[in-house]
Amino acid sequence: MKNENVYEEKARKILDYLKTDIRRNHSFLPRPFFIEFTGSPSAGKTTAIKEMDKFLRLMGFRVLMPQEGAEEIRHIERTTPLYNIRTGLYALTKLIDFAAGHLYDVVIFDRCIFDAYCWMMYWREKQKLSEAEMAMVQQFFLSRFWTSYIDLPIFVVCNPEEAMRREQRISVSKKMGQTSNPATIATLVNRYRTAFNQLKPDYHQLQLLDTTKMREQAVIEKVTGMILEMMEKKASQSATQ
Repeated sequence: MKNENVYEEKARKILDYLKTDIRRNHSFLPRPFFIEFTGSPSAGKTTAIKEMDKFLRLMGFRVLMPQEGAEEIRHIERTTPLYNIRTGLYALTKLIDFAAGHLYDVVIFDRCIFDAYCWMMYWREKQKLSEAEMAMVQQFFLSRFWTSYIDLPIFVVCNPEEAMRREQRISVSKKMGQTSNPATIATLVNRYRTAFNQLKPDYHQLQLLDTTKMREQAVIEKVTGMILEMMEKKASQSATQ
């Protein structure tokens, strides 16, 4: 028994060195800020993500941009709902893991759980999911266990005409792709707007940004303001608790 007490004392000293109570206490060391961008093609999403990453790192924040699920998940065909379920799960796993640690200050997702919600609408339209199946998957991605982690989900959209102009501005070919054509973009924009209207009453942090009439610099400034306002508000709330 005496030896056991010696072992316990040694273990406690090591734990004191590691300051485990601090490292594992979110009320003392907050989890990272989580931002999710999703939306229609050529609306400015990718540019906004890159600029925010650059700005926040220059200001001294530790920032992570996890690889988008579409870049990681290439072994599943895009002809099945399983593809978007899998890419959603990929992002969700990152979200849960990083929420449990303090390695980064800000994590910026290029599509995460709210994006997965929207894609289930697509597969329902394609009749590859029943109404019940769509609702089941959507409710999973909207579980209370992780929706509160996304501090600022931003749906970025742009009308088809302007999106195509941006798409073809520096393109070598004017040939339209499967998703980069006016009809498909119009469908996507409508889907994101519909999803936003469905979700906004329950997820007040959700924001919709229509960049159709905005220059690139204005988009960056708007997004920067939205993100800093959210972070400042959350930091202030934490300080008063």
